[in-house]
Amino acid sequence: MASTWRELLPHYVAMFLFYVVGIALVYGLTGGSNFWISLGVAAVVALGYPPVVRRAGIAPDSWSR
Repeated sequence: MASTWRELLPHYVAMFLFYVVGIALVYGLTGGSNFWISLGVAAVVALGYPPVVRRAGIAPDSWSR
């Protein structure tokens, strides 16, 4: 179990950072904050990150199943 967390933690941190940067970009471009835009950015990161890292060959083993 501990090895799984060690393997996944860097990816969760990267996903969080992509979310924060995405929110900052969207809020900077639109000039305001909106819950639905924030939720959309979160969905794009959550659904887009795993396929991208699988394609790049750096996905953790637990995501390759």
